[in-house]
Amino acid sequence: MRLWDQFAIEEALGDDAPRLIPEAIRLVELHARVPRYQRDVLRELARRDATSIDAVLTRELDDVASAHAEELATVLPDLAAALAWPI
Repeated sequence: MRLWDQFAIEEALGDDAPRLIPEAIRLVELHARVPRYQRDVLRELARRDATSIDAVLTRELDDVASAHAEELATVLPDLAAALAWPI
């Protein structure tokens, strides 16, 4: 997962993705309304890193989840396993 973004991995795995990637890790669609500057920041970071906005947002949300893992783990039972994956 360090070499390819998750979308590419799930596409390549096709029908095997649900069997090989834990449910808490699999991609889901998310629609959000954010201020224009935040959209522009995501676009610029993705351009700079030669990646997708999805990858930038995922990386940043991983940081937020890790920072709040202890408190969130009490209400999100799959969080610890998700943050530790791949093992």
